[in-house]
Amino acid sequence: MDVNRDNFYDVLPEILNDINNADFVAIDGEFTGILPFNKMNYFDTPAERYKRHYEVNLVSFSYFYDVLPEILNDINNADFVAIDGEFTGILAFDKMNYFDTPAERYKRHYECDRHYLMVQVGLAMIRCVNPTENRYGLKAYNFYLFPENETDAIDFRSKSSSLQFLAANRFDFVQLFLKGIPFVCRTKHLEKLKNSQLSLSSRRNNRQIPNGNNEKKSETMTNSPKQSESNNLSDADLLKNSMTGFSEVIWKLQESGKPIIGHNLHMDMLHIINQFFTPIPSSYDDYKSIVKSLFPKLIDTKTIASTSIFQNIISNTALNAVYKTIREPSFPACRFETADNFRYALGEHEHTAGYDATCTAICMAKMMAYIAEKTDFKQNPIEHPLINTFTGKLFYMRSFDLKYSDLLNDDDLPDRSCVFYVTHPQKWSTGNIREFFSQWNLLSYDRFDLTTHIIAVSLKKDTTETMLTKMRANDKNIIITPYAEYNHLDLSAIKIKEPNHLFDIDPNNRKSNKRTYIDKDAVTSTPEITTITTTIDIISNTIEKPIQITKSYNDPLLDNKRRSPTIEQLIEQKEKAKGIKKQKLFEYDDEW
Repeated sequence: MDVNRDNFYDVLPEILNDINNADFVAIDGEFTGILPFNKMNYFDTPAERYKRHYEVNLVSFSYFYDVLPEILNDINNADFVAIDGEFTGILAFDKMNYFDTPAERYKRHYECDRHYLMVQVGLAMIRCVNPTENRYGLKAYNFYLFPENETDAIDFRSKSSSLQFLAANRFDFVQLFLKGIPFVCRTKHLEKLKNSQLSLSSRRNNRQIPNGNNEKKSETMTNSPKQSESNNLSDADLLKNSMTGFSEVIWKLQESGKPIIGHNLHMDMLHIINQFFTPIPSSYDDYKSIVKSLFPKLIDTKTIASTSIFQNIISNTALNAVYKTIREPSFPACRFETADNFRYALGEHEHTAGYDATCTAICMAKMMAYIAEKTDFKQNPIEHPLINTFTGKLFYMRSFDLKYSDLLNDDDLPDRSCVFYVTHPQKWSTGNIREFFSQWNLLSYDRFDLTTHIIAVSLKKDTTETMLTKMRANDKNIIITPYAEYNHLDLSAIKIKEPNHLFDIDPNNRKSNKRTYIDKDAVTSTPEITTITTTIDIISNTIEKPIQITKSYNDPLLDNKRRSPTIEQLIEQKEKAKGIKKQKLFEYDDEW
């Protein structure tokens, strides 16, 4: 009989009676972690062995410093590092507008998301062992993060729906609050260290010393060369001599210059900058400059999955959907070599940062292996020339005409000659908008304020001027203003985005995917993939030696005998497809 909190008190009398009537009772348990064998000694006395078990079950974030050298070494040896985060809240979708420019969307995130906290970070390191065999080394970590309460307590917001989302995905809040690894923001921490250093120097230089008459007098002391040197420590030395917690991992990642891979990376990057480097600025251009200087090699797998290369293969670009799709026969088989330690089971840890980072890393490796195979590229796939095309282009969610925001270059504005602001009576709803503009092939719309909607219509049959004349004649109570006129844009000074066959594809031309994904079926059908997601929980009760590759796991055997089209052919292909339907837990689960 399975007993849970729903039926425990109902069956409790029966349980107690069974215990009373039994001759003996067998017992067994399952645990979140155990003391590794290599931490036991063959000559332990019972008391010594008990002490080892006792200490490992009281491990807190201090364990982090035991494995920190291993983490930094894994970053150094990786070809690329995938990252994922979980947050106490995010900007709600209904607070975004389908016609936001990148600067407008950033302003919304700035005003909202900078107050939330990234409480879990997953890192997955991938190293290409043999590109011709598609063989990779994989190592992953999961970190719970929480500010130091004693000296660096901070205020942050949380959203009830986001916390419920984490709880529904088995987020361990006890581990977070009691064993979360502290962190610091570099600019704030440096300022605090320098102020502390100046204060100490000031007290040292203005000491009171006794005179010969047992009286005290103030005297300014001159620093010795050694004291002067300590007062002029560089920023790097100041940070090196202080306890900076998890920030040291992110700083090492930044210093390494390795490609940073994420799926829908914008939110992760915003929090990484804000929590570990410097408070994010209000200006979008300033934010882009910071990101470009710190992380010039950002790659978003959701952006790659959304390109015309994969439009006939990947129908849903949510992470779990892409992760399922890359195991289909369209993609080359890959082998991932891992250590023999804790593993996440497929589908059981979705929205755990370590698991999602691992999925992201595998998706990146598989998609790049696909591109390498189609272009007969024999070197490490991460070095493929096409990578530069993807770098810096972070997926742009919920937009009518933007596929990505470019953090490394200027964002080009799409041609919005078909976009209009419609000022209408306050009583109008979106239903009125749909009905009124249905005769002009309404493409998209979103509410701007109580009396204004933004709409996009097809201009295939009419010019902008003809369309405006017809619309205005249809109802004198509404005011219709072209997008450029409403925003006072000088079109002659604006760089309009040029069509790009790689990124500008119609979502309706994606491969049809009417089936509903069922996670439990995916688990049983591909056990090989289940074992590759090797993840170490940094706050868990397990201490391990540096990784030794002891096992290798293959993808399921894939039948690649059918000749696949080239990338050029894939880009040119456009097949009409139906909409997508997917089970989901929360509204944004399907789009992430």
